[in-house]
Amino acid sequence: MTNKVGLLIPRSALYPSINFDLVGGLRNGLLQAGIDNIEIKTENIGLGDDEKLIYANCERMLFDGVSIIAGYVNPITAEKLQLLFANAGAIFIALDAGYHFPLVYDTLPNVFTVSLQGALCCRAVVKIAAQEGKKKFAYISSFYEAGYRGAFAFARSLEDEKGAITFNHITPLKRSDFTLEPLAWHLQEPTADGVLACFCGDMLQDFCTEAAKKNMFEAHPVYGSSFMGDEQWLTKSIYPGSDIKVCVPWASKLNNEANHTFINKMTTQKANVFSLLGWEAAHLIAAAIKADNINDAITLLEHYTFEGPRGSMAMDATHHELLSPIYEAAVKKDETTGNCLLQPMGEVSFVAEQRIKVWDDIRVFNGEGTSWFNTYGCIGS
Repeated sequence: MTNKVGLLIPRSALYPSINFDLVGGLRNGLLQAGIDNIEIKTENIGLGDDEKLIYANCERMLFDGVSIIAGYVNPITAEKLQLLFANAGAIFIALDAGYHFPLVYDTLPNVFTVSLQGALCCRAVVKIAAQEGKKKFAYISSFYEAGYRGAFAFARSLEDEKGAITFNHITPLKRSDFTLEPLAWHLQEPTADGVLACFCGDMLQDFCTEAAKKNMFEAHPVYGSSFMGDEQWLTKSIYPGSDIKVCVPWASKLNNEANHTFINKMTTQKANVFSLLGWEAAHLIAAAIKADNINDAITLLEHYTFEGPRGSMAMDATHHELLSPIYEAAVKKDETTGNCLLQPMGEVSFVAEQRIKVWDDIRVFNGEGTSWFNTYGCIGS
């Protein structure tokens, strides 16, 4: 159907290799699928916050004969591309961290989403905490994370579990001002029995460094957002003194054949969550290009299943979202380096139930609200 595919690549100071990771995952995924005669055309979209730039780049590639384009964009941007791709008779594959909510949750016929399921992971880890008897939480987040939907997912799941937030602390934007002192004071009071935390990138590193100085979570277990289990930064972060429980979309130690293949094939660029998105997009593209036309490709993708590094994957025909397992995991101490490592503990058994609740959360939220416009993880400095 096509000999060219497009990829919109962002830039990020937190994840400086994200563009190469996405391209590497896509290229190696296509090669693994036996597609070695296809050209990958790339366009830079900065931080993913300029919808006019994204639209123009898509339009340029569509005019150049590209009929399938993938891009790391937030779902609101993906929604606004639907009409363009419908008019062009093309397919857009939205790659997403799962920390933005769409404005509407109707089917977008020409748009398919591959997500790292951030909000779902936040919901799931709260349910795990409740199963362990924790109901009252101090909440801590970076200023950056506060602009996304992790906190909302935590709060909604807490409502379901009859839990409560006892304290909120948003760390300052400047790294030099970072402190956990207000949280430390609160934990001296007998009000919270656990901590919910949202951090990523170097802000996760700061959290771990400050926590290690005080060993402040010995009596208050921490339950973190999915990017607190991101191995790219965990390996550079000092162990915080106590394990952190997380739910994650993927871990390098997942023991399945597809994951072993993925890790072994990622030679130039390391296997991580961003190269994973490129790899999974390649699965969809490899299937779609075998169809006779776009309409047949859309029908094929709506019922597409495969075994990937995360496990069994299946496209939801109603929402055009690729459904996948998530995993309970623990951030533990690497005894060799003194830093952190991620140890998966097993597949979350109630993921289908929580996914429905995320969809309900999106309907309840009903609007853009206050949010950063840039795609999650993409920040200039």
